[in-house]
Amino acid sequence: MSKSKEAFSWIMTIGIAVILALLVKAFIGEVAVVHQSSMYPTLEEGDRLIASKISYTLSEPKVRDICVIKISDKKDYVKRIIGMPGDTVEIRDSRVYINGNGMYESYIADDITYDNYPLTKVPKGCYFVMGDNRDDSIDSRDDSIGFIKRKQIIAKIVFRITPFSRLGDVYN
Repeated sequence: MSKSKEAFSWIMTIGIAVILALLVKAFIGEVAVVHQSSMYPTLEEGDRLIASKISYTLSEPKVRDICVIKISDKKDYVKRIIGMPGDTVEIRDSRVYINGNGMYESYIADDITYDNYPLTKVPKGCYFVMGDNRDDSIDSRDDSIGFIKRKQIIAKIVFRITPFSRLGDVYN
């Protein structure tokens, strides 16, 4: 094979690999990095996670899902879905109530206390999200975030890849 054909073959192979990588990132999934402590103790700052974009193409978000939320062109947050469209959400005495029922949340620290939130209905097409570190989380309780539209939920967190000491499922 001539050198020009070999060079062309290498360029095509690299080009196809780059295109496939971009397609995977755009439609299948990507690595997400936790940049804040709002999901502690479930996730810690610096954790690297696999975020599945295809999960929400094949199914709808559910309560307790940990997901990547697009807040702006420059900001993505990792939060947990607490309330679905049409649900009522209320927080009293550091306990979340969905549709009047106290929510069991094994993933938050036992000694955490956080402010009350008035009985509020989640609008159609929107979700109520919170960080697991309730007293140090910017989430749907904050006017700067508010209710999250379905199109803002871009990926479901499915697996932790680092640190290796905590490798595995994030839903334990």
